[in-house]
Amino acid sequence: MNTMTVSNAPGWVDPHGLDVRTLPAGRWWDAVRVPIGTGVRALTYLGDETGPVIKDDYGGILYWLIRPGSADHWQLQQVQVLGSGWHVAVPPQHRTYGPGLHWRVPPSREGHRTRPELLHCALSAALADTSERRPLARVCCRCERTTEAPVLVRVVASRSGTARAVYACPDCVHHCPAGPGQLEWRTTTR
Repeated sequence: MNTMTVSNAPGWVDPHGLDVRTLPAGRWWDAVRVPIGTGVRALTYLGDETGPVIKDDYGGILYWLIRPGSADHWQLQQVQVLGSGWHVAVPPQHRTYGPGLHWRVPPSREGHRTRPELLHCALSAALADTSERRPLARVCCRCERTTEAPVLVRVVASRSGTARAVYACPDCVHHCPAGPGQLEWRTTTR
């Protein structure tokens, strides 16, 4: 486990807690919410220039923290800026691995936000990389809504060897009993 010293963390990070806390955006930072595929590409562009990044494994989302109000004018597809009036789930300081909510890049007192102009450029480049490809939408097995951020919850296989993947949306994935890659066998009657 990767840990930081208490003196190295910004004041809004819980240094010893075990639980995720919900904090208001717009006070210490605004959060930039990005689908994981786009976010991973943006991380590559940013390199060492990135600030802290929260990763939500279950929702397939990355969150960057930036100066409050600095991205109010952004108009980027798939990118949502969460400012005043929004709340963000923040993992405890020591949670730097999944599954679930954790720090992909942990904060420090010196680096607790990403420079918004650099993040905008990196996200623009990452989105341009995917302009030819569209995310594969799937139908959620629980709510039956179409989602462009599907999470594999199980594979249903028949004895004949055919299989189909079952997906859930980020909102419903916590209600699905089987995890990714688990098999549920059904006998086919003909």
